[in-house]
Order: sequence, then C-alpha cells, then structure tokens
Amino acid sequence: MELTGWVGIGLGVAGVAILAWTALTRTPAPRALPGPPHPRPASSASSPSSADPSPPARDGSWTFETYQAGWRAVHLLGEEVRPGGRLAAWYLRLPYLVGAPLARAGVDPDLVTLAALWVAVVAGWTATLGPGWAAGAGVLTLLAGVADSVDGAVAVLQDRTSAFGFVWDSTADRLADLAVIAGPVALVATEADPGWGAAAVAAGAAAAGLLLLLEYVRARAQAGQVAAAWSLATPGERPTRVIVLGLAGLAVGAAQLGGDRLAAAALDLGYPLALAGLAVLEAAGCVQLLRAVRHADPRLR
Repeated sequence: MELTGWVGIGLGVAGVAILAWTALTRTPAPRALPGPPHPRPASSASSPSSADPSPPARDGSWTFETYQAGWRAVHLLGEEVRPGGRLAAWYLRLPYLVGAPLARAGVDPDLVTLAALWVAVVAGWTATLGPGWAAGAGVLTLLAGVADSVDGAVAVLQDRTSAFGFVWDSTADRLADLAVIAGPVALVATEADPGWGAAAVAAGAAAAGLLLLLEYVRARAQAGQVAAAWSLATPGERPTRVIVLGLAGLAVGAAQLGGDRLAAAALDLGYPLALAGLAVLEAAGCVQLLRAVRHADPRLR
C-alpha cells in the first residue's frame, strides 16, 4: 500500500480515537459561582474581544453577549477596541453557534482544539491525493479555520479558560498552518511541471517561514506589553491564510472539470501564486507589527 494510503488509515484511526476520547471525558458544564467573575489567563480562544468574562448562567444557558464579553476579556481588549471591525464582530457568531451546544454538553475545549488540528491535517493530506481532490482539501481547510475558533467559544462559555489552553491552542494553530501549506506544496511538486513544482516549494517555504515569524513577532510584542499586539489585525492573519488556501483549493479542483489545458494551468499556477501572495501579506504583517512596536510607549518595550 502506498504511503498516502497508510497515512489516511492513520488519520482515520486518529479521528475515531479523538471522538471516543471526547465522548468519554465529557464533564458537566460548570455553573456560575456567587460573586463577580474572576479574571482568567488567556484562553484557548483563537480570536480577540473587553471586560472580564462572565461565567455561565445559573440556568445552564449561554448568550452571545456572554461569549462576546469573554472573548474580549481573554484577549485583553477594551470595549472601544474593535480588531477586524464589523466583519470580525459578525464572524464571532459562527463559532458561538457551533460552540454553545458543545459547551452545554461539557466537551473539553482542549479536545476541540485537537479535533480542529486533525481537520487541518486531513485537509493537507487530502491535497496530496491529486488535483481532483483539491476542492475537497479547500473545503476542509475552510472548515479547519472555523473549528479553530470553536474551542475558544467552548472555553469562554464554560468559564474554563486556562494558560495551558492558550499555549496548546497556539501550538495547534501553528501545526495546522504548516499542514495546510505542506499538502498543496506536495501536490504541485509531484503533479505539476518541474519548474512550477520548484516554485511551489519556494513559495510554500516562504509562506511557512513568514507566518511563523509573524506569530513570533506578535508573541514577543505581547510579552513586551505592547497593546497594539493584541488589537492590530494585519493582512497576514490566520483567517486570511485559511481563506486564501481554501479558495485556491476550490479553484484548482473546479478547474479539473474544464478540460486538460485549464486543469494543468490551474495546477501549475493556482497554489504557487496563492502561497506567494500569502508570503507577501505575512511580510507586510511583520512590518506593520514592528512599526506598532516601534511607536509604542518606550517604557513598555
């Protein structure tokens, strides 16, 4: 059996194991305690929002306002700070709608993070199966991006945010980023013309390296207490990476229905151009963050 087949079997077994683990370790969702809510460490939420997070309601229900307030609190944002503008505020409703039922069921948010990482790895693996699977890889990449925000919603709604969840979520995000880049690079390197394969490897390496640099710069800026590091949404953020690679996969996959010439051109150009574009956006994000640090209060640097 080919390596890809064995990898697929392994991913299938891992998926079943994650589902079983999640089902067996479910715990009753915590209820509100008397007194005001207490500040918590940053959570496993991967998205930013203001005041202290509110604990779950006494009747076991959770509102979107509760989630939104908690989302802002764990990202150390004030009410006046709106990273991403109205689009980000609207998007928050999606992880809330998915996360609220999981929170009620007592699902561990750290296992939701693991499941989101699994979806991203499956997306990368699916891309390696051939051009005809690119659309499936694109859909899975977009789903992985949504799943990445659900763990934070569960953690906030259950009032189970933690330092471990914050670090684990960030680690899983970086692994997921690399997985959804590696799959398309492997596809183009093995299926496209040699010149375009080399271009995909170079663009993929640049995109992977710059995304890690961008996240490192942000982490160091946050450690240096630069307020803009929490609120500044740069062009190279993770939602942008997920959307670009997801749409690129859909485009490459759809082109396979348009005849050999269109299919070959899409395979040669699609992913390399998408990865090169991501590298440019991530580089711009690094510059934007560094400029924000440069103009921050010197006492905080």
